[in-house]
Amino acid sequence: MPDKPGTAAGDTPPTEQGVSEGGGVWSWPEIRRGTPLRALIDLVQYGVAIVLLVLAAVVLVRSFISFITSLNASEPNYTQALISAVDGVLVVIILVDIMRTVLTHLEGWGFPFRPFLVIGIIAAVRDILAVSTRLTLSSGGPTASSGPSISQSLFELGTNAGVILVLAVALFLTRGQDVDAETDSRQ
Repeated sequence: MPDKPGTAAGDTPPTEQGVSEGGGVWSWPEIRRGTPLRALIDLVQYGVAIVLLVLAAVVLVRSFISFITSLNASEPNYTQALISAVDGVLVVIILVDIMRTVLTHLEGWGFPFRPFLVIGIIAAVRDILAVSTRLTLSSGGPTASSGPSISQSLFELGTNAGVILVLAVALFLTRGQDVDAETDSRQ
């Protein structure tokens, strides 16, 4: 009786043949079974995840310290301090989402693309926040001529809004898609 549909008894499907059997290149299932290459790939990916986690922790702590320090200053600028803190938190969210995506990839060898859509939306919101801050802070002082023009800033805002819209539509269109089933079918 065949082990899998479409194969005769004793035949090994081509995707599971290794170097020793067919003389060809290893397939991903072969690499995933514990070869030295798999161990090296896992080591590098776990290293990337650890670096991202450390970076996220450093950015979070620095943002918090900067926020508290700016509030205790002799002339506190609450608006700028709050915007900087929110910007730092958004960077932490982006780093943690990237780390989670790397770990998800490690656990199932699938490529979850939806987290990248969310990361893109968060990054575009962060850019909108930065441009809005620049416009707000430059509108009242003599430094208004030192930054980008108003039309360039409005173009950036429109572009980021368009990116958010496209990514949100892509996220909406993929809401019912079962990524785990796609990953399992390739294994």
